[in-house]
Amino acid sequence: MSDSEEEERGAADRRGRSSPTYDNEYNGDDAKDDKPAPSKNGRSKETIPVGREDAAFVLGRGGSTKKKIARVCGAELDLNESGDSHVIEIYGTDDQRAWAKDYIQYVTQQRVGPVHISLEGDGRRDLTVVDVPEDCVGFCMGRGGATLRSMEEEWGTLMFFAQVREGSEEESEKLCIFGSIRARRGAELKVMSAVEHKHPGHFVTGDGPDASLVDPRRVIGDDAGDDWGTDSMHLTDDNFSYALGAKGSTRRKLATAAGCIIEYIGRLACMCGTTKERERAQEYLSWLIAQRTGTVSVSTDDREDVTVVEIPGKSVGFITGYRGESLRRIEAQSGTFCFTEGSQGDARIAEHEVEKVLIFSHDPHNRKKAKRIVADKIEDHKDMDRRGG
Repeated sequence: MSDSEEEERGAADRRGRSSPTYDNEYNGDDAKDDKPAPSKNGRSKETIPVGREDAAFVLGRGGSTKKKIARVCGAELDLNESGDSHVIEIYGTDDQRAWAKDYIQYVTQQRVGPVHISLEGDGRRDLTVVDVPEDCVGFCMGRGGATLRSMEEEWGTLMFFAQVREGSEEESEKLCIFGSIRARRGAELKVMSAVEHKHPGHFVTGDGPDASLVDPRRVIGDDAGDDWGTDSMHLTDDNFSYALGAKGSTRRKLATAAGCIIEYIGRLACMCGTTKERERAQEYLSWLIAQRTGTVSVSTDDREDVTVVEIPGKSVGFITGYRGESLRRIEAQSGTFCFTEGSQGDARIAEHEVEKVLIFSHDPHNRKKAKRIVADKIEDHKDMDRRGG
């Protein structure tokens, strides 16, 4: 895809609001596509024809758009070109192929006009819709659509503005997010954070400790189940900066370790996921904030998300580093949340004593990785002592 086509892709949402409806060569279920070839594993292949210009648009620069569609729908896509004839092969389950065809249609429609989505009956279970104020649309999109593209990349979603009609209601412009439930909820909170930054009070009501998150309106079919939800915790200005970290690094660390979606909307730390995931996220965030001004003591009894590693007292400073910087690197390398038991990183204990490092993560593989890194660093420190370093 050329630079001009890339810019056109990014700006298509804005143009589409005033452009005529595009009568694409591919018209969803009415398209003259090949029938699915049967498969024993529940996955089948079918093909759909696309025009030359649409094929280039679906492919994207370096195949980026095709890869994105495949990642979101879960199907395998192949674009075959033969002269003026272009065919897209789709291999997947019935749902995956249906989603792939829809996404291809939506993407190609963006090239010259608005996307129209009608939700009827049971709606769609792959779609989340966000109401974005008119004065925040450009801010959420970014220059040439760069902000939306970065959200898509982060969460594995397909996102664009479209004219949405639900049942008998009139069409209205909404931000549509396609993908898995976890991907959609993560991208949705990211959008809500951006809107709240630009338009304070749109998604957060009340002030200070009384602040609360506005429950977003769900379209038909957008149901995550009873165990899913979003909890919030108010952060003071000092705690907000501390819990955010440089370029959001601390927030991402806690989210990875807890296995929970964490996003800051205004001064609310919002945790989205299953009940167990949200409980972990709240605990980790509470412990982190407590560390800012004091010490933290955590009982590890009957916990499934912690690995305890004992380190010699003389190696504590080497393992944790100045102001905990070495421990932060271990966290980044392993996707964990770590701290020493009952003390802060710079605290000193006697050389003959033993300190415990608590390694937290919902993923045992990540905890094992962190444990290996700590063990290697202990051996490195012993080697330095033997060499007199």
